[in-house]
Amino acid sequence: MDDLIRLFRRCHRLEEVLVAGYGDLSSSPERVVLYPKQVFIGAPGQGYLSLTAAETGRWLRIGPATEPVVHPDLDAEDQLRGVLVDLTSVYLSVYRALECKAVTLYVDDDFADGQVRGLAFQLDDGTSLVVDPATVDGITLGDERDLWRIADNRDVRAVEISVG
Repeated sequence: MDDLIRLFRRCHRLEEVLVAGYGDLSSSPERVVLYPKQVFIGAPGQGYLSLTAAETGRWLRIGPATEPVVHPDLDAEDQLRGVLVDLTSVYLSVYRALECKAVTLYVDDDFADGQVRGLAFQLDDGTSLVVDPATVDGITLGDERDLWRIADNRDVRAVEISVG
């Protein structure tokens, strides 16, 4: 848990939200499709939180990333071109970087360091960014209205970390 606390405190400035995606080279015109198995949240220079669906529909693995990279599953396909899709304007502010004031981790009895059932960032503009791995497609992003999918689970407890 100490490593996670240090990581959140180092990456508390949220300037970008990038989601793995791919360009489908077999379609014309080429279509970009989200591949929600990996999300990067952070800022250039300070680093990023790498959020990866560890077991689709169950776990989220949290780790550090100096730079966002294309998900390795997308490199193996000939008809796909791996990309990072910038969703910053959808989930954060386009006017300024936001500071994370606290992070709530949703963990259960099987909690392993860096592996959680979901998390919520409390931001300095009064909003929240919720990250939920409990969908069949992978990771979903939302706001405090989406917490019910995580927080209403009897096996999950909330652990709040003050970061900024």
